[in-house]
Amino acid sequence: MRADDVRPFAEQLDAVVAGAPLKSMVRARISIYRQAFDVTAQHAEGIWVEGLDRKSFRDRYAGRHDEHVTTLLHLLEKLNRYANRRGEDLIVIADEHRTARSAQAALRQARRERVWGYRGKPQRIADTVYFVSSAGSRLVQAADLVAFLYQRLADGVDRNERAAAANKALWSALGNVPVHDRLWEP
Repeated sequence: MRADDVRPFAEQLDAVVAGAPLKSMVRARISIYRQAFDVTAQHAEGIWVEGLDRKSFRDRYAGRHDEHVTTLLHLLEKLNRYANRRGEDLIVIADEHRTARSAQAALRQARRERVWGYRGKPQRIADTVYFVSSAGSRLVQAADLVAFLYQRLADGVDRNERAAAANKALWSALGNVPVHDRLWEP
C-alpha cells in the first residue's frame, strides 16, 4: 500500500469500529467484520500468507532454526520481490511477537551475508520490520482479521454450516484482492 493510502484506510476502519461497537450478537459482529473486509478490499494490493508445516519443520531442523523467524524471512523475500518489480521500497509493520528482536537481527544479517531461509538480499525492505501492538494500529488489526479468517477457512474448523457459510461470505469481500499463499513442507 502506498504511504498516502494509509491514513484513509485507517480512518475508514476507525469509522467502522466507531459506527458499530462490538456487541454480543453474532449478526452484528459479522456485519462489522464485513465492513472491515470491504474497507480492506478497497485498499489492499494483495494478501501474502506464508506458513510452514510445524511438525515437519521441527522434525527436520530440531532446534537449529526458529519456525517464526524462518517463516517471516520467507514472507519478506516474497514482499521484497514484489517491491522490486514495482521499483519501490517497503516499510514492514508486523504484530508484536516474541521473536521480534531475532527477526530484526536476521534481517540485518541478510543485508550483509547469506542467511539460512532467505535467498538474495532484502534490498527493498527499508530499515527493519517494525513490530507494534495491534491494539494501536487499525491496519495491523485488519491484517489480523484477514489472517484469522484465512486460517479458519484453511483449517476447516467451522463444522456449523451457517458459520462456515458466513466465513466464506466474509472472505468473498476480498474477492478482487490477489492472494499469494504458500505452505512450506520441509
